[in-house]
Amino acid sequence: MVRTEASPPEGKTGNPLSRMVDRVGHSMAGTLGGTQAADENPEDPRPIAERPCPLCGHAMGEHFVDHSTPNSMLVCPTSERLPERAIDTPLNELGMPIDR
Repeated sequence: MVRTEASPPEGKTGNPLSRMVDRVGHSMAGTLGGTQAADENPEDPRPIAERPCPLCGHAMGEHFVDHSTPNSMLVCPTSERLPERAIDTPLNELGMPIDR
């Protein structure tokens, strides 16, 4: 059967390569699992949900993650913010501290 149109099959989106990558990704998701949050301070005995947020100081368990956009956003329970730490190291061209 030869298709006369260049559009994807009905109910499908993208081109054949992107659909194949999606199928492979969905089939491997169960094997590989999802992403896990990295524990940046493993010597802290408290659960991650009880640790303070680096932005507002409230417990991380009070926050939620907004997944409604392609870029997930951490939503703090308050608009208050902790004061920024003084950076005493030089910055690179992107404004990030240089680790020496």
